[in-house]
Amino acid sequence: MVIAGGPAASSLIPLIHASFANQSTSAIELIATIPNFGILLFVLLSNVVLKMIGRRNTVLLGLSIALISGLIPVFVDNYYLILMARFFFGVGIGMYNALAVSLITQLYSGDEQASLMGFQSALSFIGSTTMTLIVGHLTKFGWHTSFLAYLLTLLPLVLFALFVKIPESEFETTEKVEEKKHAKESINLATIGMLAFAFIIFSLFFVIMLKSATFLVETGIGKPEDAAKTLSTITMVGIGVGLLYGKIYKLLKQWVLPIGLTGMGLGFIIILFSHSVTMVMLGTIASGLFYSMAAPFLFMLVGKVAPKNSITLATSLYLVGVNLGVFLSPIINNGLSKMFHNQQAANTQCNQWYCINCIGCHFVHCISDFETKRS
Repeated sequence: MVIAGGPAASSLIPLIHASFANQSTSAIELIATIPNFGILLFVLLSNVVLKMIGRRNTVLLGLSIALISGLIPVFVDNYYLILMARFFFGVGIGMYNALAVSLITQLYSGDEQASLMGFQSALSFIGSTTMTLIVGHLTKFGWHTSFLAYLLTLLPLVLFALFVKIPESEFETTEKVEEKKHAKESINLATIGMLAFAFIIFSLFFVIMLKSATFLVETGIGKPEDAAKTLSTITMVGIGVGLLYGKIYKLLKQWVLPIGLTGMGLGFIIILFSHSVTMVMLGTIASGLFYSMAAPFLFMLVGKVAPKNSITLATSLYLVGVNLGVFLSPIINNGLSKMFHNQQAANTQCNQWYCINCIGCHFVHCISDFETKRS
């Protein structure tokens, strides 16, 4: 539930910018995205931590770091301290992030794997929705107070500490031990392609999180607190899609990804031509719904294209692409806006619609060709 909590602060960007007027918009947007850089680093380093202190202690340490660093912005008024706290929030999450996905792809397959990926996605959305709504509600008391939403991290920390027992050693047969000794993890071209695609798509899609509040203020349609409500619709539809994902996958199969990418782009267009909070919300719902279809499929695809005995490595690399894309999203999107000579939030949305559909269609073609050759 806490894994998707980093972007909950996105709706606070205009308010935080008002307090730090000497900082650029991109610098303020980093407060929302830098947790993903922390996640990125510790997705790569998590195996080292696991070997040192074990799985259970790693999760407890990660949740503790996320809780403490998540609350620091409530008490400090220094941009760089807030940025550092947000980075360590990501560090805490990154310690156990890969386990949430790789275990599913390793232990399950087919429709059962799809269903469990959907449930995992739904729980992430539930956590994100709850945090986003709390942030929006607390906005009226000031942006510092809004960071109290991260007290929610205390819930999984306490529940995990009291009730979850993870055996630190597993019984393995002699054959499995020997196989493990000689097995070497590797990567292939498809895994690298998945990393690159994750980086591009997530950096472009995250513009909804970054620019919604700015878009509402620039156009005079609404206020920052309306952005919090609007962004919560992404997570609400994500919960529904996640719970039904097994059935959706069974019905659409390989068409899930192209339909998801196209729908995301159409959601951007609806937002672009919106003249009311309701229309923005409809566009956000469309983008969130189709994003929720595409994201679990991509995680499943990682398991399919990864070399033998390398699913965990491939999943970690894919998560690197996801989190690096989100972290660099402000820089990439502002660069695209400058390229198109317009830095307004509305035009940024249009740029992303074009990029997502062009890149997405090419990627689907390449992966389909790879799967055909592999079979």
